[in-house]
Amino acid sequence: MRTPRDLLVDSAGVILAAVIGLVAGWSRLAAVGYGPRGALDFAAGALCCLALVWRRRWPVGVAVVTTLVSAVTVTPAGAALVATFSLAVHRPLPVVTRVAMAGVAGGVVSALLYPSPYLSAEANGAISLVFSAMATALVVGWGRLVRARREVLAALSERVRRAEFDKEARIAAARRAERDWLAREMHDVLAHRMSLLSVHAGALEFRPDASPEEIARGAGVIRAATHQMLTDLRAVVGVLRENAEDGAVRGGTLEDVAPPQPVLADLPQLVAEAREAGDRVAAAVDLPGDPQAPSMTSAAVYRIVQEALTNARKHAPGEPVSLDVTGAPGDGVLVTVSQPLAPQPAPPITPGGGLGLVGLAERATLAGGTLDHGAVDGRYRLTAWLPWESG
Repeated sequence: MRTPRDLLVDSAGVILAAVIGLVAGWSRLAAVGYGPRGALDFAAGALCCLALVWRRRWPVGVAVVTTLVSAVTVTPAGAALVATFSLAVHRPLPVVTRVAMAGVAGGVVSALLYPSPYLSAEANGAISLVFSAMATALVVGWGRLVRARREVLAALSERVRRAEFDKEARIAAARRAERDWLAREMHDVLAHRMSLLSVHAGALEFRPDASPEEIARGAGVIRAATHQMLTDLRAVVGVLRENAEDGAVRGGTLEDVAPPQPVLADLPQLVAEAREAGDRVAAAVDLPGDPQAPSMTSAAVYRIVQEALTNARKHAPGEPVSLDVTGAPGDGVLVTVSQPLAPQPAPPITPGGGLGLVGLAERATLAGGTLDHGAVDGRYRLTAWLPWESG
């Protein structure tokens, strides 16, 4: 479908071709007379100008026809030049070159058929050759320039389109990463504390004969776990509120502005909390005196131990848990958590979606480490290794 611009350009091309044809026709035909031959010549010129309407759809055909007709007549010369220009815009250079050479030869033939009475045959042919070559070179060069400009604009447009597509893809990937991070963070923050609450609330429910001291101790653990859970939750929600008010995370993702993450030095406190909840944890932590591991590694180790203890509490309550954490700069950190398989799988004390281990595997992978888990020799074993670069 033609646009208003196309109609305007087509009209201008037809008018230009008609003007060139009329000027050439009057000057050449005056030497031989206008008569029937002149009428036929003007009719051919009119038809060639009309054919320019289809120069975009069939550029080669229109250019070839107008070039051949202009070789034996005069007035189609303008239409042939316009058609050659259009051919140079829309077709490769080899095709344009062949048609252009035919146009130059046709100009010489036309000059010989309609010679000027003021020039000799040799001068007439030479001048026609030079003029035809210059005119053809001009329209071909102009057409190739237009083609090159369009190709540059198309390339720039494609580059902009690809840049927009890549930008949208990066934004979508960043949003997915932030959703995954948020899911891991919320799970890690809440699951451990909720399991502690469930254990102690269940103990109070099923032990109505508990002593006041035991009830007070259980209530204290529930209060402390609830307080810590609310503190952690406020920290995460605070990050989200900051992000919503700013409209975007300044200079990165949600992880870049996350609340302070746990470090390796927090592992003893985590084990102590598990023991206070009644878990039988035999822990062996062999780390340097002041372990300063990368923040991603430290947080991943802490969350892996936290989730492993939570799963032990949920799926095999009362069974002893063995925890080994060893590491040093340059060697990495190795975490091994194992527990005897329960003779009868106990229903989990808290509902779970099975996504905790998925999140741990993602954490380990993001930190450049590995995580494996499964039943081995009657024990459920979770093993993770995370890098710890020296220096």
